[in-house]
Amino acid sequence: MVFVLYVDMDYFFAACEEVRHPELKGKPLVVGTAPVNEKFRGVVQTANYEARKFGIHSGMPSIKALDLCKELNYLHSDEEHYESVSAEIIKVLRSYGKPLEVISVDEAAMDITGLTDEEALELSRDIKSRIKKSFGLTCTIGISNGKAFAKMASDKAKPDGLMLVKAQELRSFLDSCSLDKLPGVGSKTHEKLKELGISSISELSKSDPMVLIDAFGSAGKELYMLANGIDESKIVESSEILSIGREVTLKSPATSVDEVTPVLKGLIDEVMKEIEKNGVLFRNVGAKVRYTDFSISAKSYSLHNYSDSREEIEKRAAPMLKELLKAGAARKIGVRVSRLIKTKGQKKLF
Repeated sequence: MVFVLYVDMDYFFAACEEVRHPELKGKPLVVGTAPVNEKFRGVVQTANYEARKFGIHSGMPSIKALDLCKELNYLHSDEEHYESVSAEIIKVLRSYGKPLEVISVDEAAMDITGLTDEEALELSRDIKSRIKKSFGLTCTIGISNGKAFAKMASDKAKPDGLMLVKAQELRSFLDSCSLDKLPGVGSKTHEKLKELGISSISELSKSDPMVLIDAFGSAGKELYMLANGIDESKIVESSEILSIGREVTLKSPATSVDEVTPVLKGLIDEVMKEIEKNGVLFRNVGAKVRYTDFSISAKSYSLHNYSDSREEIEKRAAPMLKELLKAGAARKIGVRVSRLIKTKGQKKLF
């Protein structure tokens, strides 16, 4: 398995805002889409640890977060700023000369195969120090054999932590984690596993793999392997270009996706030209709206596999724009693809 160093920025959006607004440091802070009307009340995207003490978490309706904490500082998401900071952090990570996969705006995995445990720890400390010094932000790093297990280590070590899970410690580490911490076990999968009588990673590791395959298809085999400490995924080096996007100001405000369909098709045309020009595949599709009050909201969708399909962009972007337009009239719309890799004749990489 690949020896992986997994970098996960701590409460990234909110942390970026704390740097811009130091007076909010230490106070409950949430970044998200603001409550707009009865149809679209907005959601929390990131909550700092002070806000989490009140039970506030990502995905929670904004109105509920404001009810839980009357002193809550609620800032509207500034996606462009966070992506700009992320791009600079990625430059720091690339400077180490190791294969790097950008997982999302606040996560990346580095292939450090060949390093000793001590060298990996030393590298991690240097990364944490440089990010803190350069950006005023903290990150948590997990190290293990396998991307999935390095990710789990980073989750367990949060916030501002560092955890190395050695090969001989992997079994006990997995058994110490709850089932929903295993990559690939979302809420629906978790419920289905419970129906099969599986409530822990240990039980999953001892289950019949054929039963899992019958229940989940090929994903069942992967779950079984992960539960048994086997991760065959590789670090897929990301393109130097982190994203490709296009935006346009509308001739008149729009409130439905039907009104912007011709414009959306034109934006996708432009994005596809850049995809072909740069020879990349994408694994994330995003849509953005700037409303008539100049506030901005965005949504994104992560694909199961890498793609260069126009149909995939249309399939994902239109429903996201439809949802975003429930909040009000749009003055500007945008589409983007991210998590890019150079094409090498292979689209299904996991």
